[in-house]
Amino acid sequence: MMSQVFKKSFITCCIVMLLTQTGFAKPSSNTSDGLTLKAMPTLSSNPTSGTGVGVTGVGIYKVDEDSSPSQALIAAQYTNTESYNVFAVNRMFFDSDKWQSNSVLGYLYNNNQNSIPGDLEIDLPVGISPDDQIEYNVEIYVAYQQFLYEVSNNFYFGPQVYYIDQKFNATNEAGKLFLVGNGIEDSSRGGYGFTLNYDSRTKSEKFYPIDSSFVGLMVTQFPEWMGIDEKYSNAILNARKYTHGFRKQDVFAMQLYVHLSSENTPDGALAGLGSRNMLRGFPIGLYKTRHLVGTQGEYRYLIRDTSFRLTAFGGFANLSGGSKGNGGDFNRDKDNGNYYSGGVGVHYILDKSQGLDYRVNLAYTNKHEASLYASINQAF
Repeated sequence: MMSQVFKKSFITCCIVMLLTQTGFAKPSSNTSDGLTLKAMPTLSSNPTSGTGVGVTGVGIYKVDEDSSPSQALIAAQYTNTESYNVFAVNRMFFDSDKWQSNSVLGYLYNNNQNSIPGDLEIDLPVGISPDDQIEYNVEIYVAYQQFLYEVSNNFYFGPQVYYIDQKFNATNEAGKLFLVGNGIEDSSRGGYGFTLNYDSRTKSEKFYPIDSSFVGLMVTQFPEWMGIDEKYSNAILNARKYTHGFRKQDVFAMQLYVHLSSENTPDGALAGLGSRNMLRGFPIGLYKTRHLVGTQGEYRYLIRDTSFRLTAFGGFANLSGGSKGNGGDFNRDKDNGNYYSGGVGVHYILDKSQGLDYRVNLAYTNKHEASLYASINQAF
């Protein structure tokens, strides 16, 4: 109990400190040494973790004069289901963009509250009703570091390392049945791999691409000697194209995303909808399998003579491969299939020179789920 009280207090302090230290999106927040500081409130609402509010603080800086702007971001959020998270991300370019560094540190505590699927064809244990909620919580610590070096014009290659610690705890009988049946269990694991990127974004397009392409291939191994009971691996292809819209000041963004996982991939590492903003509207972690192939597009319309953009987006994804689970209805085979979602958004341009946006998105899915998001940076 004291541990949870401490963590809630820590998240609250992070939110208050970000608001008071960074200022509430002050337009004159460019410092004399070239550092740009912004802070904005965040909002999320979805069926599993409830409605949450928080704050994101971002600093844009340059390591050296000939490199692209780098970005450091810290965010904290708390929801009405007593879920909360805090994370920090640093994307750094240096040595005239010859080198890139991507770092992530994060903590998440989520109270999941899902309805028992109506098409679950099993005999529920005594004491569990189809009207019960599936209730369990998950606690996750994550650390990630990647270095990339420009091996040829616009081509970058380098290693990445992970550490992820996940703990699950059922808070009712339906939650216990769900965790045991899906083979969801505590795991601490490390991983390593390599990434090859093609990135034609110019220095002014790092946070708001206009007419460029990005293709990334990441392969990661999670061996037994780094903590996991059964080794597994995954490969991720992330291809994005940005082009001018019907007007030169508008942008049409397109993405192809493929996530393939090996047989022994644990539930917490499966490819899921909602994650990495692939198909906004789906609660993160609710629909996931070993393999995901998805595509999405977004049109970003700049309102003339203002600092606002209007957006419309939509996407399609296929999930396949189920999961290792415990067989029957609990190996996520029911998550296999086609999914789609769409929505609209309003963006406020925090800094035109850096292409930094604050966005509010409303999304709706073919599973009749709606979600609301407010955050900094583009979805993809």
